[in-house]
Amino acid sequence: MLRTCLAAMVLAISVPAVADESGYPTSQCLDSLQLDGRLAAIADKVALGRSDETSAGMLELNRAAAEPERNALALWSKLRQFCFDLGADFRSGLANREQAALADRLFGLHQRMIDELREGRSTYAEFNHRRVEIYLIAATLELQILERAEQTTAAAQRDL
Repeated sequence: MLRTCLAAMVLAISVPAVADESGYPTSQCLDSLQLDGRLAAIADKVALGRSDETSAGMLELNRAAAEPERNALALWSKLRQFCFDLGADFRSGLANREQAALADRLFGLHQRMIDELREGRSTYAEFNHRRVEIYLIAATLELQILERAEQTTAAAQRDL
């Protein structure tokens, strides 16, 4: 039941982790990973692009990564790092520093989770559940950050 609820929540909520995704180089790069044939061994086990693309089947895959999958996970981690680095200038240009800091922390957490999966310290199901939970929490945090920024801006405009 929890798996079904999590999957439904992931499908229902689609909030970008940083600002407007259409202009965010990291999101564009991550989305392109779905097309990388070198990641085929894990393409049906983890959402290669965004956490909100995690399927119900991925949430039920209760096994550790096999050797060829470990290699693909290591490559995925490196490619994700490349994609994240592409968005560094974009994130540094955000007026809201909290939002950029959230993106940095979330990325680091996801990379550590990939390492745990690759090293056999978690299963695909555990990884995917944690990833979805973190996504939902991050989406809520980002909305709160944006609401506070809007309230601050509105208060400053009233004071003028």
